[in-house]
Amino acid sequence: MKYGVMIMAAMIGVVITSSQAQPVKVTHREVQAVHEDGSSSFDDNGPWQIVLEGLLLNNPEDWLDPTPDPTVAPWYMGGEWEIFVQGEGEDRAGTACWMGQNYANGLLGQVSYSNSEWLEEICRLNRDPNTGYVFRAGDRIRVTGTYLFYAGKLNVNENHQTAPEFDFTVELVTPAVGLPQPVEITLAEIKTAQNQDIFDATRHSGGELYQARRVRIKDVTVIDPENYLPGGQITLSDGAGRTLPVRLGVGAGLSRYSCPAGVIDVIGIVDQASSGYPVDPKKGYRLLVFDHDGNDLVLGASSKKRGNLPGDTNGDARVDLYDLADLAADWMMGRAGLCDCAKISN
Repeated sequence: MKYGVMIMAAMIGVVITSSQAQPVKVTHREVQAVHEDGSSSFDDNGPWQIVLEGLLLNNPEDWLDPTPDPTVAPWYMGGEWEIFVQGEGEDRAGTACWMGQNYANGLLGQVSYSNSEWLEEICRLNRDPNTGYVFRAGDRIRVTGTYLFYAGKLNVNENHQTAPEFDFTVELVTPAVGLPQPVEITLAEIKTAQNQDIFDATRHSGGELYQARRVRIKDVTVIDPENYLPGGQITLSDGAGRTLPVRLGVGAGLSRYSCPAGVIDVIGIVDQASSGYPVDPKKGYRLLVFDHDGNDLVLGASSKKRGNLPGDTNGDARVDLYDLADLAADWMMGRAGLCDCAKISN
């Protein structure tokens, strides 16, 4: 297939012609098309690079930790960065765009990007190259780059290559459009009565229909609230035998606010991350929740918190020593890829 040929060509130093490298604009639904066995059908004869547009669903630093880490160890990834982009109108699909500091890592403990090189990469991806605007969830953006099918979905990434021709780019189309209204679903729409993943290669139902889209899962309970913490994983249940894993991000609200109890709704993004060997790309659906705004009836960042005092860091509608303690705990800290980028570029 063309993708494999192009990767091999890059690895052995074959020159990529301008006609081969010309990006092709496609829809998210086209990109995520699959065969009956769950493998990518777009990847069969796909172009060298693709162009996708849609709404940015998350701030990447609320999902994965981008902090560069010089540790060299087998399979250790170091900093990570990922965004999800959802199509609009009839394009009812979405795509993840991922970066890892040491994505070529394996048993030998190889390093792909040094700390400074990694910061350059994510500083570039967090900003519109034309205006310097820092992207935020709810912007309409354009992504151009190469791609790779992994664990059940096709992602935009650098194909584990650090050469400049494999860089993907993110551009601003329209700022502050707003997050898409979440699609309301129940667990019965993505899990069978026997609690198996529903896979539909036509993508008209099941996990494939909602993959990389913002949803609101109705009437569920968290059955393991003791696992609720930033970067943790909890499990939802509908009380009828169906369950769904939820991977939590690292948003500040997940440490500030407790896990909602009882029957609730959960707002997040449907993701697919099949595991095992060999990987079965028809399984592994889960929900991603990046942050929580403290709502007792809805888990997720569904609304703005009450109160507008600038110094109220903990959201209790007053400014006091508790807020000062919050600030002191993180004094002089910064988020990689969002601060000190000017020093890197100069």
